[in-house]
Amino acid sequence: MTTTPVPAHVMWHEVECGRYDADLPLWHELARDAVDGVLDVGAGTGRVALALARAGHAVTALDLDAELLAVLAERADALDVPTIAADAQDFALERPVGLVIVPMQTLQLLADRAAFFACARRALVPGGRLAAAIACDMEAFDDPDRLPLPDVGRVEGWTFVSQPVAIRVTPAEYRIERVREIVAPDGRRERSDDVIRLAKVSPGGLAEEAAAQGLEAEELRRIPETDEHVGAEVVVFRG
Repeated sequence: MTTTPVPAHVMWHEVECGRYDADLPLWHELARDAVDGVLDVGAGTGRVALALARAGHAVTALDLDAELLAVLAERADALDVPTIAADAQDFALERPVGLVIVPMQTLQLLADRAAFFACARRALVPGGRLAAAIACDMEAFDDPDRLPLPDVGRVEGWTFVSQPVAIRVTPAEYRIERVREIVAPDGRRERSDDVIRLAKVSPGGLAEEAAAQGLEAEELRRIPETDEHVGAEVVVFRG
């Protein structure tokens, strides 16, 4: 298939994550107390970072994928949103911030959470906070006759369709399965399977992991579920 006008993985990020906004009120609330700035971990194309920057907060965006950050930088326009292309398990900031946020279960994608907690602790000013969103109680799903509506995005005549088909639950992880389809302007189609694996974690378990790196669990907040996304718990730690 002819190369898409936007890298496919960038479009899938946009289609599957870009319209989610149920968590934004909480990030805005937490950012109001972060006078030393905010670090958005797993910032992607800027869904949260740009919303906070438009509200007047000083935000730095961190992501492993430099192409996603390039889209963020383009969208920032006149906003000052520094970007850092780095692994969340191995990063350092020139200046510590008052708040580190980890939206949309990014924490559950990390193989070495202890390394992340250590980096986050060093990234915080004394008394700064870390807030991480996690999914704790996802239910198994595998019914081809009752599929949820697909996520759809379009750009320059190309259509991207992401259809969730199953959630499988094991003792160690949640496995989210999707079928992705790209439809070219001339009607040609390309399908592929995608799997996201989220480690099973709990607020209590994370509290123990974070405590070993000098972070104290302070409170637990809730982001309600939507028609398209599961609800989330947000564990807030104090450095």
